[in-house]
Amino acid sequence: MGQVKNLIMLALADGRVEESELALIAAVAARENLTEEQLNHLLEHPDLVSVELPGDEETKLRYLRDMVSLMIIDGDMDETELSMCKIYAIALGFQSTAVEQLVLDIVKQLKS
Repeated sequence: MGQVKNLIMLALADGRVEESELALIAAVAARENLTEEQLNHLLEHPDLVSVELPGDEETKLRYLRDMVSLMIIDGDMDETELSMCKIYAIALGFQSTAVEQLVLDIVKQLKS
């Protein structure tokens, strides 16, 4: 649930949630085995869910990729969203000196 909460908070960062962002959030929720009821609860009350960081590198990278995907899905890479992605990457344990380049590399991969 924590990953979906993070995506919801990122989607709200620019003040609006686009349909494309909701679709991506729903896809991630399904991948994480959340029910539609759980997703709706998260959308209504994201502040009630605590976040647990994954332990393995593969999951950490997948979660960061989810965040970056959401950031660019509406075609507008908002500075607030970019800052949140960087903070999230550091929280996941990625080196702070490499975070910006890592995020930009993921953006480049997703756009190609």
